[in-house]
Amino acid sequence: MNYYIFDEVSPNRYAPYLELPDEIDLIESIMGKKPQFDYLPIKMEAEIDEDEKIVYTDIINPGVPLFSKKMKEALDELGITNIDYYPVEIIDEDSKDLLAEYWLGIVTDIVSCIDVDKSVFGETAMGQAVITEFKIDENKTRGLNLFRFHNIPGLMIINEELKNKLETQDFEGVSFKHTDKYNRKA
Repeated sequence: MNYYIFDEVSPNRYAPYLELPDEIDLIESIMGKKPQFDYLPIKMEAEIDEDEKIVYTDIINPGVPLFSKKMKEALDELGITNIDYYPVEIIDEDSKDLLAEYWLGIVTDIVSCIDVDKSVFGETAMGQAVITEFKIDENKTRGLNLFRFHNIPGLMIINEELKNKLETQDFEGVSFKHTDKYNRKA
């Protein structure tokens, strides 16, 4: 089975610059831990220049994925149950006007599924080992269609079956990059 990195198209120069609120711990969110919010929906402030063109795509990723209503509904309809969703309102930092509504998605499954024999490892200038290219061992994915990759938890991975179903929908700004195309320089 083929696997894909599921993310926003990057770089997205038309995405709003979003400031993560203090109650969202980036590391804990990526690691699938349930956040504790005092109030919902979460308010995220966006820096918007008046003459700037802003495009609200179906995934915005300011460190943690924000899904449009359309994307959330598609994932729900396709039986993806390992994402905890929290409502988000993107507001203009100056006027406090509501600009868009999204869903913060916390992927709860982090899967250790690297095929060590087929992956490529390098070393940073400081002598730390890093994965420069990776392959996924399907037998270790626990049959999940979507998960975070244990070795690089910032990556959301989907299988080919889910990718093909999502591609039939008219999403904007969504990337399905084959894991073969991942390449990190050591």
